[in-house]
Amino acid sequence: MIARRCFGAAALSALALPALAQTAWPRRPVRMLVGFAPGGFADIVARAIAEQYSQSLAVNVVVENRSGASGTLATDVVAKAPPDGSVLLLGHSTPNAVAAALFSNLPYDPLNDLTPIAQIAVHPHLLVVPAASPYRTTAALIDAARARPGSISYASSGIGSVHHVACATLAQKAGVELVHVPYRGSAPAMADLLAARVDMTIDGVSAVAGPIGEGTLRPLAAGTLARIDRWPDMPTLQEQGYGEIDAMSWVGVFGPPGLPPGLVQAAVAATDQAMASATMRRVLDGASTIPATRRSAEFRDFVALEISRYKAVLGNSQIAL
Repeated sequence: MIARRCFGAAALSALALPALAQTAWPRRPVRMLVGFAPGGFADIVARAIAEQYSQSLAVNVVVENRSGASGTLATDVVAKAPPDGSVLLLGHSTPNAVAAALFSNLPYDPLNDLTPIAQIAVHPHLLVVPAASPYRTTAALIDAARARPGSISYASSGIGSVHHVACATLAQKAGVELVHVPYRGSAPAMADLLAARVDMTIDGVSAVAGPIGEGTLRPLAAGTLARIDRWPDMPTLQEQGYGEIDAMSWVGVFGPPGLPPGLVQAAVAATDQAMASATMRRVLDGASTIPATRRSAEFRDFVALEISRYKAVLGNSQIAL
C-alpha cells in the first residue's frame, strides 16, 4: 500500500515535468558517482535512475563507481565539483548521514557541501547467517559470542556503513563482542558471507533475498523496528529482546553545493517521471524497497534529522577515516 501511494504521487508529479523543467540541462555528459562497488543496492538504483535521467534530461548520464571509505570518497568528489550539472551523486545514508556522526575528519559537510535533489528509496535490513551456520536463532548466535568473545565475525560494506552500525549496536545491546570485517561494498561482503568466511551480517533485502530464496543464507531476524512485508512471520530484533534497532538504509540524488535552482527543479521533475516508470517500479519492487517522495528542501530536512539521530546513537566524530 505504501509503495502504491508513493508511486501514485510520483506519477502525478511527473505530469508537471514540462512546467518544472524550464532550465535545460547543459548538453554535456553527466557522471553519476556511486560510493560503493558494482552489484550492491546503491549501484543497482544508480544505473536505473541514470538511464531514466538520460531520457528525461536528454543527456548521457554515466554511472561511475568510486568505492572506499564507506562511500565518502565519491561523496567528497561531488562536494567539491563545480555546480554546472556535469556531476551528480547517488547518495546513501552511510556517507550522507552516518558519516557525520562517526568520522572525526570528514572532508565535507553533508548538509552544506551538497545539494539534496530527491530521495529515491528506503531499504530494510535483516540479520542473516550462511545456510551451513550452526546458529539457527539469534539467541544461539549471541550465546556463542558470549561464550567465546571475539569468535563471531560480521561483514559490512565499510566502516560506518548501516551494516556496521547495526551489527555494532546489536553487540552493544546484547553485551557481547563481535568482530567487524569491513569490505568495499555490499557485494564483496556478501560473497565472503556466502562462502562462510564471516559468520553473519545485517544487510539489505536486495542483497539477501536471492540467497535466502536459494537456501544459501538463513534469516534470523528483521533488523527494522517493524516486521518486513516479505517475511511477515520473522520477528524483529526488538521483539527478540535486543532493544530498538532500526537497520534501514536509503538512497537519493545529490548535486554539488550551489547547484542552480533551475537545474534542481529539472532533476526533481526527471526523478518524478522516472519513479512513475515501469523500469523503476521493477527495480525497486525487486529490491523490496519502499519508494520515497522527499524532494529538495524536504529531503534536506530529512538528512538533517538522520544526522541528529545517528549522533544521538553514536556520539560525535569518534573515528578517523
